[in-house]
Amino acid sequence: MNKLHLLAAAALAMASALPVQAERVFLDSFESGDMSSTNSQGFDWGRNNRTSVVTEEAAVYNNGEIYNIPSGDPDWSPKTGDHSLRFRYSSGQPMTEQRFDLGAHYRDVWIAYWIRVPNNFVQGSLNSKFLSVWPETYDREGTVTWNTRPNGRGGSNLLVSDGGVVRGEDLSTPFIEVPGDRGRWMHVVARLKSASGPNAHDGIIQLYRRWEGDDSYTVIHDKRTADTWDNTTGTQGISQGYILGWANDPYSNDTEWLLDDFSVHTSSPLDDIAPENRPNPPTLTLD
Repeated sequence: MNKLHLLAAAALAMASALPVQAERVFLDSFESGDMSSTNSQGFDWGRNNRTSVVTEEAAVYNNGEIYNIPSGDPDWSPKTGDHSLRFRYSSGQPMTEQRFDLGAHYRDVWIAYWIRVPNNFVQGSLNSKFLSVWPETYDREGTVTWNTRPNGRGGSNLLVSDGGVVRGEDLSTPFIEVPGDRGRWMHVVARLKSASGPNAHDGIIQLYRRWEGDDSYTVIHDKRTADTWDNTTGTQGISQGYILGWANDPYSNDTEWLLDDFSVHTSSPLDDIAPENRPNPPTLTLD
């Protein structure tokens, strides 16, 4: 083989080694200052339920334009840009939630976002919602819900429920340590793939997490025998969800989470978001 053929072969090998860029179908960094972001599929944020778009100086949107300067000195520093989405749990109040409608049913979908652990985070003695998604009807077959539960040291483990309240939780995995993880941004990537049939049990539930400053993701959950089939409808695929939600043991003090750079993908975004995880391309040595 001559040098020209060697160069062509090496170029082909390098091209095949490069990852295919994930197809991103939605991104919202909240830089619009409101909840109006959408896409061609009709993505829609639900109403603000004790959530608001904030800058470092003020809350600027809550079901309409506002400009509320907070009392005290809260840290509303966004992950990127000038805005983020604040989730405020008032002391003793169990509910803070942001719902969304993807605008379409996705049989294989990746949902990613940055979320900051509250500076005063303490997990209560019971479970709290972290993320829930479903095809058509909430809390039925096909619903996948992640909950945090206490780890006995003030922090939390993350568990997943495959099928709403009709199924129990499993895959308890260390998630947040106290006090070390307070105030830290984590990038969460959740993947949901529908089962191939009502009794196939071959759906996929995955959740990856990377702390800000880390070089790689940690696999929190990887379930490949999930019953992610919605028996209530003939339309399969995740279409709706909510972030955070009900805390069965409310926080004792006012507690705020921040969220930024929410995105939806139809293939894995992990390499695009953390390119340092990509393998090195092959090298060519010519004699």
